[in-house]
Amino acid sequence: MLTGLLLFQCLPLNMHAHATTSGSSHGTSNSVEKFFSHIGQSVTSVFSTPEASAHAHKHSKARHVTKRRTVVKPAAPPAPGWGVPEGTVAANALVGSDSTIRLIEWDGQRPTLDVGVHAARADWATVLLDGSQLADACQKGWVRPLEGNTTCGIQGGQSTLALAWDRSRLPSAPSWKDFWDVARHPGRRGLRLGARTTLEIALLADGIDARDIYTALSTRAGVDRAFHKLDLLRPYVVWWKTPDDAARIMEQSSALMTSAPMTEISSVSAKVKAGPAASLFVAQPDVVLRTALYWAIPANTPNEVAKKTLERINTASPHLDDTPDSATDPNGTILPVNEAFWTKYGDQLEQRFQDWYGSNQP
Repeated sequence: MLTGLLLFQCLPLNMHAHATTSGSSHGTSNSVEKFFSHIGQSVTSVFSTPEASAHAHKHSKARHVTKRRTVVKPAAPPAPGWGVPEGTVAANALVGSDSTIRLIEWDGQRPTLDVGVHAARADWATVLLDGSQLADACQKGWVRPLEGNTTCGIQGGQSTLALAWDRSRLPSAPSWKDFWDVARHPGRRGLRLGARTTLEIALLADGIDARDIYTALSTRAGVDRAFHKLDLLRPYVVWWKTPDDAARIMEQSSALMTSAPMTEISSVSAKVKAGPAASLFVAQPDVVLRTALYWAIPANTPNEVAKKTLERINTASPHLDDTPDSATDPNGTILPVNEAFWTKYGDQLEQRFQDWYGSNQP
């Protein structure tokens, strides 16, 4: 650093010497003295005292502030909720519940139930099942046995399957017989992809009285008659698997008529009033199929949660009531879905239905 400084200061010396070579030696001496005097000042400023150097460094030093990292703890998983059929929340169909109960809608499919009751962390404190699902789950140990109860379930209301139609395209209420009359009422039809309820509807459309449906389905001739009726309608059917699928058919006006859970019919009708859906589907209350539901406690529900949930069910009696007063017809017919029949014949009828459905698929 000093060398560089000396070189820089020598430049004016050389120039000055060149300018005074013609002058006296005294002038030259004065110039040299001035030069070294200037150099001495520069050297002094470079080799300053430690105190001064430290003082200057203190003011120029950059400050490094260490920031503390805030560790965000992961949120605790939500407590297990109550499993209810799809459409229940929008239809406000669970009576006797309150805002402290977290409702979890599920699609009613056996694989979904299987996953739910075997999850490492329980999502359901309790779940609504139909009679056939309950009997199967109880036998397999998927749900807890209840003291003084041989069915593993507590009554939890009912779900209703009705004929819904697009009132913007068909002003008068159709019957199940009209459901099959595509010549008189052209358009697609929506049906559940499965034997349960679909075979009953086929026989209702074929003129069998609601009281005789299960007597007919208990015979080979009655089952053949139901599948023959389905053969006639098959080209016009839009199939749905879950309640949400049925709701989508109505929201998108994919069919003129469809079978659908009452919760979804109510939900779609409410959306129409609010604007999102394109048409207004309403229920035909003439003949509806009603399924009893039961609260069951999954085997993977923690003991303390199971205990509190059972106390709440027994105290408040929460239950599904999906039929609004406006959809009730005092002269209408209710066909209770026969759980004993479906427990006995369900597997073989579902297998035949799947074979029938797959026989003409590409």
